[in-house]
Formats: sequence, C-alpha cells, structure tokens
Amino acid sequence: MIWMEKVSKTFQQGKQEIHAVKDASLHIRKGEIFGIIGYSGAGKSSLLRCINYLERPTSGRVRIQDTELAGLSEHQLRMMRRKIGMIFQNFNLLMSSTVYQNIAAPLALAGAAKQQIQARVGELLSLVGLEDKKDAYPAQLSGGQKQRVAIARALANEPEILLCDEATSALDPQTTDSILQLLLDIHRSYGITVVLITHEMYVVKKICDRVAVMEGGAIVEQGTVLELFTKPKTETTRKFIKSVFDADLPNELLQRAANEAASRRLLRISFVGEMVSEPILADLTLRYQLRPSILYGNITKIKDSVFGFLVISLPGEPSVIQEGMAYMEQNGIQVEVLEHAE
Repeated sequence: MIWMEKVSKTFQQGKQEIHAVKDASLHIRKGEIFGIIGYSGAGKSSLLRCINYLERPTSGRVRIQDTELAGLSEHQLRMMRRKIGMIFQNFNLLMSSTVYQNIAAPLALAGAAKQQIQARVGELLSLVGLEDKKDAYPAQLSGGQKQRVAIARALANEPEILLCDEATSALDPQTTDSILQLLLDIHRSYGITVVLITHEMYVVKKICDRVAVMEGGAIVEQGTVLELFTKPKTETTRKFIKSVFDADLPNELLQRAANEAASRRLLRISFVGEMVSEPILADLTLRYQLRPSILYGNITKIKDSVFGFLVISLPGEPSVIQEGMAYMEQNGIQVEVLEHAE
C-alpha cells in the first residue's frame, strides 16, 4: 500500500541544517493500523507529512500503490490527496463554520452536488455520533467533539488512507479511549489503512497492528506491537513499554530473591494469547517436582491479544530446572534467565 524507501527530510534554519528524517524505510500494508511512536523532536510529524507530500522529501522515494509521488504534477498530487484523509492534534476546524459546513467543505471543494453532500454529511454525522451538533460551531464543542468533526471531515471523500497526527494527545484519558474506539470502528467498517503518530505507548497497544519507533529522525526499530512488547531491541522502545507495562523486578524483590535458597534460578516467563490461562506452573510441579515462587507479574491487553509475564524463583537441581525451562519453551512460553546463583 505505502512504501517509503530511504526517505530523508532536511530543513534549512538560517545557516543550520535540521535533519528531521534520516533514511527512513517503511512498508505499510493495505488495511492495517500502523503506528509511528517517538518522543518530541523524533521526526514523526515530518515523516507522516512525507506520505502525502505535504512535506516533499529531500531524498528517497514514496510510493502509494503503484504511484510514485515524486513524478506527480501539483494537480495530480491534489487529486491523490483526496484519497488520503488527515486529522490533526489541534483539529484545524473552520471556527466560523458550523459542524455541517466543516464536514461538507472537502466535498464542496471537490465539486460534489448538493444532494450528494447532504447525504454524505448525514452519514458521517451519524458515524461520529454528532447528529444533534450539525448546526453548532466549534467553539460550542468539547475537545472530543471537535476531534470527531475533524475525523468526519477527513473521511468526507471516502479516503483509502487516514493519517493521524497526534490525534489524541490534546484529549483527556476517557476521551482518548472514545476516539481510539471510533478509529477502530471506522477501520473495521471501511477497511481503511490508518497511519498514526503518537508519543503515547497506550495508543499503540490499544489499536495498532504494527509500529515503528523513531529517535533522532531515524527508525530504530519496527515490528508487530506484540514483538516490541515481548522482545524490545532498543532502550527507547523499553522506555515506551515501561510507561504502560513495567516488566522490571523491583529492587527490593530482587534483593530478597538473592537472599533465598542457595541453588535456584530467577526467570521471567512471558505469555501471549491463550497461553495466559494455561496452568504452566502447576505443570512444572507435577512433571518435574519443581516448586516455583511467584515474585512479580503483570498482564495487559494489546489490541486483540493478551500479553503477560511472571518473574519466578525456581529452586532445584540445575539439570531439572533446565528440563522445566525447555518444557515451557516447547509450549510457547518465552523464558529469560534474569539471574543465577549457586
């Protein structure tokens, strides 16, 4: 659907060059929700705006379906952008226009007939739950309602791609949840490809299928959300994960474990999906006469999957412990040795 190959974007600020995006390569599949996460200044917005050429890359290639954007004229780009909706952190609504007029604006610009506009705006008002607000002005709306108007406006021309630029960062947690659920409903109903940028890992784990992590203008890691949670490769990713899911054993428990029996292993075992409910620790006792002690644990939902982990202290003969670890791994449990003392 969307291919970005070695895309870079450099801005000139006086005599200084700002390298906002550095050699970024992505493939975003048709019909998925793809997240781009990074701290402020990581280059997320610049990369997102390169997708629809609101920012023309300094180097590299951007292709949507079979169309190379660099080869398009300004008129062709405008036509292409009609199939790429965009919503913003600060809504970007026309303050002197009603909700109806804001949603109708893209259709009017595209030359749609009045009856077509009325039908489409009515459909979108129903979709975002604002039928009773069609004659209201943005100043009369809450932040969540403004974002719903912005989403409806972005969908007016029936886009195939929806770009979301920090769409929830100005909202409170409850409103954020409602907007994310709306985006999920839109995605499931229309099969639209969604690309969103955020600095909140909660947003990524709530709705994304895959994610890229940015730092200093570069993509430092990418994969499915589950892959990033279970096997983070960079410190930046670990920090994001820790903001919603702390998998580190508290120091006081680590110290207590160090003072336990002379022969044991300290393990972090991770579960995904149905394995969360499997009696794996009971199996260790029944099969290998091992007696694990649970020191710490956590569980979270990642879109449609469940991910959890336990830190356990496992005393016993090293060879028997090794057999137990092999058994867990054979049954889809990820096992990591945190510390070993004899």
